[in-house]
Amino acid sequence: MTTTLEPAPIDDDTAGVPAEVVRTKKRSTRVWVAVWVVAMLVVPWVVQSDLWMGVGIFALIAAVGALGMQVITGFAGQISMGHAVFMAIGAYTSAWLGVDEGLPVWVWLPAAAVVAGLAGGVVAPAAVRIRGLYLAVATLALIFIGTYVWETWTSLSGGVNGRTAPAVEINGQDLLDGYRSSGGEEILTSFQAWWYFALAVLLIVTVLTWNLKRSRLGRAFMAVRDRDIAAGVAGIPVTRTKVVAFVISSAFAGVSGALLVSYMGYFTPSQWTMMVSVDFIAMVVIGGMGTVAGAILGAFFIKAMPEMVNVLSPYLPFVSKDASADGGVTAPLLSQFLYGLVIVLVLIFEPKGLLALFKRPIDWIRARISGGSK
Repeated sequence: MTTTLEPAPIDDDTAGVPAEVVRTKKRSTRVWVAVWVVAMLVVPWVVQSDLWMGVGIFALIAAVGALGMQVITGFAGQISMGHAVFMAIGAYTSAWLGVDEGLPVWVWLPAAAVVAGLAGGVVAPAAVRIRGLYLAVATLALIFIGTYVWETWTSLSGGVNGRTAPAVEINGQDLLDGYRSSGGEEILTSFQAWWYFALAVLLIVTVLTWNLKRSRLGRAFMAVRDRDIAAGVAGIPVTRTKVVAFVISSAFAGVSGALLVSYMGYFTPSQWTMMVSVDFIAMVVIGGMGTVAGAILGAFFIKAMPEMVNVLSPYLPFVSKDASADGGVTAPLLSQFLYGLVIVLVLIFEPKGLLALFKRPIDWIRARISGGSK
């Protein structure tokens, strides 16, 4: 009896693996995805802490932007430091259309993606002709240009004082006030309503990213990332492929920025700093470069870690929650230290990120089960 082999895409680990094993792995992946979706739907009814619900919502919103960073960095291999600028473009687009023009969320949220994507398309042709650290430095310049624009274009941004963000209204109800039935009975609290809305947007972006990775365009991204010269020889338009990756990444960042400011209710130009872009790069590095699940995992890790340190700080004798005259280690300082330490440890010991650490025991169990069945 001969065993057929499943053709494997670029950057896949199924090359030379029997087809039945590949199909089993795919079924297992679908099961884990279904479990994750169900868990996300149940979380708002299980978690009673407003603090952790808020952290979770910020993580869901950040995961949308992290998927955008995964497209440009994990899939296409381009290091972009301009993610914060495109988030800001999405945020100001949503504020203009949602607040100034009074348009609903189903208009200003897609418009944030379109405008940010178009802005990425304007910048990309010049930016993608360089690569590596040169591209990172070139896109870093966008941060300073963007900061100047937001602070001087006061009619749009409100200047240094900031401006009001648009509200997400469903059936005329602001989700920040919760969601009620026609009789006035509360169906969802504000945290629950926003959790489900952010989760719905994340699921849409996740499906788009997953399909993109498996598509011909996604394979072109990874071919350019691995060997751009060889990809060009093979007939892939390298520059155009990089531009498309830049545009898609910018569009996802615009959605994330619009969601972020809408949940915050108010925002200023000073929040779109270089560290915002650094955070998103850290999300894909820590979670798992080139993987959809890794971007989401990294977003939750980065957003939850500071609060975990705050919660544990009373039990650590050498850590204080707030700064004191005597100096010493504070919870925010420890959080920053752990932030850098985790990045270094991942790069040295597990370049595939936290996702690989989670998958390793699962793969071991799967191998034991399949070995036992034989």
